[in-house]
Amino acid sequence: MRPVDADEERAPEPGWERLLRPGLAAARRDVTALEREHVRAHLRARRRLLEIEGLLDEIAREVEASERGALPAARGPGAEAERRVLKLCEKVGKKAAEAARMGKRIVELHQQIDSHDCC
Repeated sequence: MRPVDADEERAPEPGWERLLRPGLAAARRDVTALEREHVRAHLRARRRLLEIEGLLDEIAREVEASERGALPAARGPGAEAERRVLKLCEKVGKKAAEAARMGKRIVELHQQIDSHDCC
């Protein structure tokens, strides 16, 4: 073997290049798939948060209506509104739990993407 001159560039060995190419391509595909899943997770989380916001708005309207006495007296002014509010609160709790799980999944995806330092 002769030493490499400063002016002379060293060409990569074709054997190594062939061995590395499939691994790099697979790593790129993995990162691309993780990034796609990351975007989808963000969109799902956003959708859930918008649903929660809508439910909270509905609860606020129910509470305001019961405070104003806008509900008919025949149905029981407080009892019916309270049942609806409790039902909406349960929905909000479920949606919040789903949003929390999605948030954890987004964090996991970020960690997986960060662990692939190849690209």
